[in-house]
Amino acid sequence: MTAPPVPPARAARLAWRPLQRSTRVAIIAALAATLFYQLFLLNPAYRGPGWLWFAMLTAEGLTALHLIGTWWTILAHDDRPEPVDATVWRNRLRAGSDAPSIDVFITAYGEEPALVLRTMIAARDMDLPHRTFLLDDGDSDELREIADQVGIDYLRRPGGAHAKAGNVNAGLARTNGEFVVIFDADHVPEPSFLLSILPHFHDPDVAFVQSPQFYTNNVNLVATGSGEAQRIFYELVCPGKNHFNAAFCVGTNVMFRRAALDNIGGIWTGSNSEDIWTSIELHKRGWKSIYVPQVLARGLAPQDVPSYLKQQLRWASGGFEVLLRGRLFKRGIGLTIDQRLQYLFCGTHYLLSMAMLTFMLFPALYLLFALSPIRADGFAWATHYLPFQAAVLLVTWLQSGGFKLSAIVASIGATPVHLRALGGVLLGRPAKWKATNAGGDGTRSLWAVMPLFALLVLNVTAIVVGVLVMADPGPTWLSVGWASMIVLILGRMILESITGGRLRQGATPSAGPPEAQPSPAGEEAAIRPRHVAANA
Repeated sequence: MTAPPVPPARAARLAWRPLQRSTRVAIIAALAATLFYQLFLLNPAYRGPGWLWFAMLTAEGLTALHLIGTWWTILAHDDRPEPVDATVWRNRLRAGSDAPSIDVFITAYGEEPALVLRTMIAARDMDLPHRTFLLDDGDSDELREIADQVGIDYLRRPGGAHAKAGNVNAGLARTNGEFVVIFDADHVPEPSFLLSILPHFHDPDVAFVQSPQFYTNNVNLVATGSGEAQRIFYELVCPGKNHFNAAFCVGTNVMFRRAALDNIGGIWTGSNSEDIWTSIELHKRGWKSIYVPQVLARGLAPQDVPSYLKQQLRWASGGFEVLLRGRLFKRGIGLTIDQRLQYLFCGTHYLLSMAMLTFMLFPALYLLFALSPIRADGFAWATHYLPFQAAVLLVTWLQSGGFKLSAIVASIGATPVHLRALGGVLLGRPAKWKATNAGGDGTRSLWAVMPLFALLVLNVTAIVVGVLVMADPGPTWLSVGWASMIVLILGRMILESITGGRLRQGATPSAGPPEAQPSPAGEEAAIRPRHVAANA
C-alpha cells in the first residue's frame, strides 16, 4: 500500500491564551449576576406550583454550581513559564544527548487502514530514538502487513478483554521502555512530540504529561461542534486544572512514566473510561500530572451524529462513574481538596444535561397546561435573567476569543445520551467501548435522534396550541419564542443525523498537520432555552 503523504511539520499551535484581565472582571460580574438571579428565583413572591418551582431551582442550582466551579478553574489559569530544568534537558536532547528508552503505542480497533497508516508513519518518524508499536485489537491481517511494510512492530492479543485498557496493558507486558506514549489510531503526532513532552519528566514525581486533542476535520456541524467544544475545554479549563495538579489523561496524545503505571498495576481496567480512572489512581498515590498547552497531534472528530453520540455516551458514563462511584470525598484517599473538586466537575458537567432537559420542557408545560415555575411579568424576569445570561456568554467569549454556535447545538443534541449514560451507571450497565472513527463516516439515522425528535414534536405542538389559545399574550409569546429556539436547535441536529452529516462544499477530512471529557459550562449553559416568565 502506498503511504499517504504527511505534510511538513509546522510550529505547534498553542491550546492556551494568557488569562485576560477582562476575563477576571467578567467573572466577578458573572458571579454577581448569578447571585442576583438565584435570589430572584428563591423569592416566594414569584413562586409557581411547588413541584415545578423545585424542578427549576434544582436545574438552575446545578447550572450555577458548575458555572462557579468552571470560573474558579479559569481563574487558576497557570501562566508560569516552563521549568528551567525542562528547557535545559530539551536543549541537551537537541544537541544529541542520549534519551531514555521510549515505547510509542498506537491503539487500533476497526479503523480504516489508510487512517491508521498515516498515524503509524508520523509516529515512526518523530524526533528522538523510540520504538513504535501498533496494538491491534481488531485482529486485522491487513494492518499487520502494513505495519511490516512501514517498519513498525505489530502486536495483537487474544480475547480483547477490558477494551482499550486491556490492549494497552498487553502492550506494556511485552515492552520495556522507560516511558510510554499512547496515540489513538486517528491522531497524527507532530515530529516534535517527544521532544516537547519528554523534558517535563525531569521531575521524578511526574507520572504523565498530557497534550491537547485537536480536531482538523471541520466538515459539518457535528465535527465542527465537537471540535469547538474540545478547543474551549483545552484552552479555558485545562490550564487551570494544571495549576491544581489535577490535569487528567484523555486517552491519547499522552506520555506515561512506566514506573508510575507499574505502581498502580497498569492502565485501569474497571471502566471503559480508563483514562480518567488511571489519572485518579495515580493522583491518589501522590504522583503528579502536567498539561502541556501545545497542539502536538491532530485527529479526527466524529463526522456523523451516531458516532458523536456514541462518543458522548462513553465520555458521560465515565464522568458519572467518577461522580457516583469515585468516593472523591472519602477521608484518607490521597487526593487534595482541589483535586477532588476538579474530578467532581467532570461529573457535574454531564449532569447539566438533566438541567437542559428541564429547561426544554418548561415552554411546552406553559403553552399546553398553563404551568410555569415562576410567576413574574416579563420585565421582572428579563432584568434578572438577561444579565446572568449575558455574563455567562461573556466569560467564555472573552477568554476563548469567541466560539461557534455549532458547539452549543452539538452539546444540546447530546442531552438524551448523557441521561442514558446516567441511567446506565445507576443500573450498573456501563456503555460499551467502540472506537469513534471505526466503521466509516456519514451514517444516516433517525433512530439515533428519536428522543430529540420527540422533544421537537412536543414543542411544535405546544407552539401551535399556545398561539391558537392565546390565553395571556405576554407570557405566551415569550414561551413561543423559547420553544421556537428549541425547535431550531433540535431540528438542526436531527437534520444532521438523517442526512449523514453532509460534508461542506470542498471540505475534506484530514488527520494530518495542515480530532473523552467535557466542555466548560459556558458552552452548554451559555444558551439554554427555557421558560421562566408566567403570569403578568
